[in-house]
Amino acid sequence: MTPTRYILNTKVLVLLVLTLVCFVSLESLRDVYQMTVVKLSDSGACKESCTHNTTTWKDKTTLAHMVRNYRNMEYTPFKFVNYLGNRNIPAGLKEADACNYISHESKLEYANVTKFIRPNFKVLSESVKKTDPRWHDFLKGIAGDKSIDDTLDKKWFMFGSSAEWLEEEQCYVVYSRLIISKEENREHPSISLVAAQAFDKDWKEIYGKRIKYIDVETPENLDEQFKAIEMKYNLTESCMPGKSAKTLPKNKDPQFDEQEHCLKQLEARFKMAKEEKEELIAKYYRVYPTVLDIPFKATGNLDYMGPEDPKILIRRNHDGQQEPIVVYNMQDNNYEQRLMFVVLPHRKINPIVPLVDKEYKIGGTQKNWTPFIHEGDATSDGSRGFMHVVQHMSPTSILKCSLDNGKCKYIFDAAKIPSLKDVGVKELRGGSAFVKIPHGIPELDGRNLWIAMIKSHQGHCGISFKFYRPHLAIMEEKDGKFSMLSYSSALHFDRDVLSWDGNSTYAGYINIMSPNSIVSWNIISHNHENDTYEDYMELSFSESDYMSYVVTVRGVLDYILQVLRDGSDRKFLDWTSKDLATMVGTPPKCVRSNLKQHCSVYGNAHKEDIPKKLYT
Repeated sequence: MTPTRYILNTKVLVLLVLTLVCFVSLESLRDVYQMTVVKLSDSGACKESCTHNTTTWKDKTTLAHMVRNYRNMEYTPFKFVNYLGNRNIPAGLKEADACNYISHESKLEYANVTKFIRPNFKVLSESVKKTDPRWHDFLKGIAGDKSIDDTLDKKWFMFGSSAEWLEEEQCYVVYSRLIISKEENREHPSISLVAAQAFDKDWKEIYGKRIKYIDVETPENLDEQFKAIEMKYNLTESCMPGKSAKTLPKNKDPQFDEQEHCLKQLEARFKMAKEEKEELIAKYYRVYPTVLDIPFKATGNLDYMGPEDPKILIRRNHDGQQEPIVVYNMQDNNYEQRLMFVVLPHRKINPIVPLVDKEYKIGGTQKNWTPFIHEGDATSDGSRGFMHVVQHMSPTSILKCSLDNGKCKYIFDAAKIPSLKDVGVKELRGGSAFVKIPHGIPELDGRNLWIAMIKSHQGHCGISFKFYRPHLAIMEEKDGKFSMLSYSSALHFDRDVLSWDGNSTYAGYINIMSPNSIVSWNIISHNHENDTYEDYMELSFSESDYMSYVVTVRGVLDYILQVLRDGSDRKFLDWTSKDLATMVGTPPKCVRSNLKQHCSVYGNAHKEDIPKKLYT
């Protein structure tokens, strides 16, 4: 064989190998993209209420990266019990027998990888200084004769991190409760704030992430304005010897160092130019990380003042843009009670809206409202639109709230139905936002369904004074009536929860695993042979008001379909049934009974101070 012919054959062989590699890669990608089951663009449904990621519009490069990460994780099965809320229960059954009658075994799988959401208190303290000088003065007062930096380790706490993936910005946005306590005790906050962070697809924090304000037009000559600032402060001046005469003092000392003097002057001008640029950027962009500017009383005793428990919900507004809505509660001196508020962090004009009902009939302390988006919430009449909230889980009450003026009205209140007045279980409360279950799957089409993580709060349970755990809940709306289609038992994923002192897994006193948000939900493929789906949901939790983290689970869509199939003997709740109170009231009681059993077992297994460190 001649050398020329050998080279040609080698090139052909290389081309064949490359072709085969490309074919295999394309086949792998086809699993991700062509087997997608969610086709919102085809069905035309759920355009505004489906806020979570689906592969029809998700950036393919990012999706492929995330799917590889999801698939490379190891998963552990987690079995739990689910209680149906639409099943007729035979008369005369005791509570335990009734719970068995409406229950079924369920399973999810959780990943062995935990992504921790860590605070950078140094950066956040700088943000406090820029956001509101009054807060900064207050923090200096707390520090006393020390610097603020010296107080970060013992007086600053961050938890309750509520996160969602913002596809259009290719990042996660995260909002957390930030507590500063003079007493070094997170149970006694001197002030509460909302910290805002951005993370990339691998959960690495992004510093200086800019996101344009939705309601402010960015000038086309912004770069020119930056250059003008640089010229104003003469940032191009050279500090080479003999080049800096303009900045020299007239009667200089013989020991005077001309170049050192110039460099100091230039450094000072760079700092002033940087501050001026930041002020200019802040007019048009939300820059992460930061502390949200939420005004409240800033003089006198501020104990327990400030925003608490931020919860994020991403919606598509009338322009089709993704927009975060952050719901929180705060003591309001105008109304002399704790109220719910909304802050729109990507808006500059009037971003904060207090939520009050039109008739001012919502009395008492307002906390734990659960937001969700319903069809029609995004309007095209110049309004910001609306959002819905679940005020109470059991019995269910629903409010529709304006994002223009915060006025809310009841659109459904099950407690007004005489037979349901006394069936409430107060131990079940809001956790994450409710997320719309997407259309495009035959068994789900035509049904308005949402899923959320709610939390249970049980007092004097096992060896714990307070015991919190997350649960999955599926909500359905039909003909204007809202019902809880199912509740799960505690979704604890076999975690050894951090003790209240942050040093061990001891379950005494307060033991909290609290749900914060459904971070993302990607439905990847459908196996037609066994009719199962490949999907991944990221969930954020906090433990003992100390730390927050994200866990990936798979199998949520199969779980939802199992709920629908197991409840198929009665597709919808019969609101005319004489047994309505039993059907609506029994599932929450079953959750409560199951939780008491769990916390007793958990407490017996966690009586000792087994060491555990933060972020492990």
